[in-house]
Parts: sequence; structure tokens; C-alpha cells
Amino acid sequence: MSVFNVYLLRHGELVQSGILCGRTDIALSDIGKQQLINATKNLPKISNCYSSPLVRCREFATQYCQQHELSLQVLTELQEMNFGDWDGKPYQALWQLTQEAETTAAETTLTLGDFWQDPWQCQPPNGESMESFMERVDNFWQNLLSQLCQSELEKADSLNTLVLSHGGVIRYLLAKVLGLPIPGTYHMTNLDVPYGSLIHLQVFIDNEGKAWSKLML
Repeated sequence: MSVFNVYLLRHGELVQSGILCGRTDIALSDIGKQQLINATKNLPKISNCYSSPLVRCREFATQYCQQHELSLQVLTELQEMNFGDWDGKPYQALWQLTQEAETTAAETTLTLGDFWQDPWQCQPPNGESMESFMERVDNFWQNLLSQLCQSELEKADSLNTLVLSHGGVIRYLLAKVLGLPIPGTYHMTNLDVPYGSLIHLQVFIDNEGKAWSKLML
């Protein structure tokens, strides 16, 4: 049985706070950049590095890979969810719309509150559905596991993989590893992934070539 390490790294603090930042492309603050430096300074030697194309992930990933002489794989599957008309808007304004809809009993007005309560039934206006989000993140994860299984067949040295992505992506991957109910909102409400969080997963490849994942604390 072989063991592979996967490190999930959420981007750092943004230059603009208090907004719903999904597909909106906003850079990191100086604090956010330092958070990523601190998070990765004690990592073991990384063999593979993947990043979301959004600048809050990609910029640091590019610098890290140049520093460690790695090739970077930038994947659209690792982007944060696209919140459509809500994307990039201040939370305060979005919650105000929610309160106004509740006050007027506007049943036809979809709000951010509706989405958080049942994201599988409430797609953000002009945004991405949860089914689409899940499909692309699942595609990334399955491809990664397949590559690790192939490494096992080729008897490659144990690989350490770094993945730079977003809170929504990482929480969903944790839900898969921990076996939380999907569809469901437990991972969205009960898993806190702060800026600059580094989460360690181990992937075991058994003698039948099947991958098993677990969270390392």
C-alpha cells in the first residue's frame, strides 16, 4: 500500500473585504500574501502543484512553483463558485435584499438567504448551479486520484501534491473525504476554512488499486 499527501491551501486575505467573492477576480492583500508564505514554509518537498486560475490563488502558486522549480497546472475546475449577479457585491447589500424580500413576502425573488438554506434548489441568478460546481470539482478530484493510482502502478516515489483553491471548493472536497451528506449543507455551515488555511489529506492506494482518503489533524 502506498501513501500520498495532498495539501489543500485556501488563498489569503483579499484587498477588498465584505464582498461575496466567487468568480470575481480580486488580488490578495499584503496580509493575505504573508498568510500563504507562512502556511507553506514547512511543507515537505512538493511534486505536483495545481491552482485555480483566479489571481488570488494563481499569483502565489506561480511564485511558489518558480521558487521550487515546479511546473504549475492551472485548472478551471478549481475556481470558486460563480455567484452570477451576486458575485462581487457587498454582503451587506445582499442581506438587505434578503430582508426586504422577507418583509414583502416576495416569493418570486431569489435571495442569498434562499441559496444558503437550499443551494441545490436555488441557483444564483445568472450564476452556476450546485450540480455544475460539484461536477467540475469531482472531475478534478477523480483525475487526481487516478494520477496517484497510476503513480502506484509505476512504483513512483510517494508524491506530495499542493492544491491552491477557494473556501467553497475545499469545503466540498472535505465533505467528500469525511463522508458528509451531499446534497446537504453541513459542510457549508459547519466547516470553517479561514484565509491561508492549509489542510492535509492522505490518500492510500490499496493492493487492488483503489484510493482511500482521510483528513490528517
